[in-house]
Amino acid sequence: MNEKEFFRLALGLAAPWQVEKIEFFLEEKRLEITRNFPVGSRFPCPECGRSCEVYDTEERTWRHLNFFQHETYLPARQPRLECDEHKVGTAEAPK
Repeated sequence: MNEKEFFRLALGLAAPWQVEKIEFFLEEKRLEITRNFPVGSRFPCPECGRSCEVYDTEERTWRHLNFFQHETYLPARQPRLECDEHKVGTAEAPK
């Protein structure tokens, strides 16, 4: 098992989410685990659950529990969706 798979399992990421990059900053005592999804991924509408296309994303970063003594941050592109019924919505990003 490689480190990306290890952190994907540890964070409980489900498809289409995946670990894209892991950066460890020893001097700053900081760990960043960047999550992403493949182009063409679909997500459920937050209102009705219908599968929707991603039309845009917003870069966000969430603070996670420390990894030992290192602050842990989870950057990701949060998908914005276009639902036929509910128009624009934001998909949940795993935290």
